[in-house]
Amino acid sequence: MKRLLILSLVIVLTGCSAIGSRSSQSEAERAAQEAAAQEAARQEAARQEAARQEAARQEAARQEAARQEAARQEAARREEARKQEEARLAEERRVEEERIAEEQRRWEEMRKEEEARLEEQRRQAEARRQEELRQIEELRKQRMEDDDDPSLVGMVTEEQLRKANPLLLEQSIYFDFDRYQIKAEYAPIIAAHARFLIAHPTVKIFVEGNCDDRGSPEYNIALGQRRADVVQRALLALGVPKRQVEAVSYGAERPIAYGANEESWARNRRADIAYPMFKN
Repeated sequence: MKRLLILSLVIVLTGCSAIGSRSSQSEAERAAQEAAAQEAARQEAARQEAARQEAARQEAARQEAARQEAARQEAARREEARKQEEARLAEERRVEEERIAEEQRRWEEMRKEEEARLEEQRRQAEARRQEELRQIEELRKQRMEDDDDPSLVGMVTEEQLRKANPLLLEQSIYFDFDRYQIKAEYAPIIAAHARFLIAHPTVKIFVEGNCDDRGSPEYNIALGQRRADVVQRALLALGVPKRQVEAVSYGAERPIAYGANEESWARNRRADIAYPMFKN
């Protein structure tokens, strides 16, 4: 009985030891499995984070590529717009240059035509004047041969003018720059010439317009003509018959002063009252 009890005790103790050994082994396996599961979870999390970061990188790269493409297209659009604007401006400049050239050509043609017209008028007036002077000179010579009075054929002498009125020796009317209005100071001189011409109906004078040399030839011819015309109109207004007064222009062709200064220019801005002078 005692032996049986001892055997039973040994069996029980052996069983308990086996049970404890199996329990310790099971706990170690669970710990190892848990650690493996945690490591697998960590690795999965790391994989997912790496995948997320790669996706973010790819998205950022896609967005950057899209931004660069948009910038390239915008630059191309602006470059195309710039080229079109340059082409438009170049075309406008070409058209404007052609218009200006055509306008200058027309103005040049008009200027030449006007210059030719004025020159022809001046030439004709000068020809008429020379012809009349020639005729007067012929008559003067003929009358002198007969001891006749030269005033009968329209000739005058300086002494005759001085005796009639000393103002008649003042035969130039001066004007301001680029002007053709008669100054009040010349009214008595013009009136004296008007009275003399009315008293001597056979005398014919030329009013010769002149300018300084600072304008173009065609402009000076036109301005000289206006100066001559205004003196002629003043004489006619005072009763001088139109047949006794002719207005011509010489522009800047007959200066009496040659300096390039205001004093010389002022002396050339004038209208001369030219009488057919008798010379012994």
